[in-house]
Amino acid sequence: ARLCGRFITHLFACPEYPPTSSGSNTKLPHFIAYALHRTKLHSSVTFASLVLLQRLKARFPTARGSSGHRLFISAFMIASKVICDDTYSNKSWSIVGQGMFQLREINQMEREMCQYLDWELNVEPSTLKEFEDMVRKDFAGPGPYPTYVLQTISK
Repeated sequence: ARLCGRFITHLFACPEYPPTSSGSNTKLPHFIAYALHRTKLHSSVTFASLVLLQRLKARFPTARGSSGHRLFISAFMIASKVICDDTYSNKSWSIVGQGMFQLREINQMEREMCQYLDWELNVEPSTLKEFEDMVRKDFAGPGPYPTYVLQTISK
């Protein structure tokens, strides 16, 4: 969870805490840890979600995130739907999101993320393995962190 948090905050220069308007003060690594624990999804889903976020950043290089929580839950939800045959409903995802996002917001976040990614949601197994190895190595400690180029994470 800390690894994911570091990756997201580095990639999108977003704060660890959600915006005050969310009504939550859960730090991003704790939010991610809860989502991972609650869903018990395979680590491939987690890393596929990071690939999706890397693609998003590649498509919109100047994008900055006001909420890593929103970015993570959107990408994690989409990755699970692409990888898993039997997945959670969007209502369940609002629970996984600890009530920070209403069902309406979850639906909107999913639609927007898919559109921003131009519906390029699949991640090849070889790409996923290579990406996971890089992230595990590069984001294990306190930094500095590298910036990945698009060809390392493309389809």
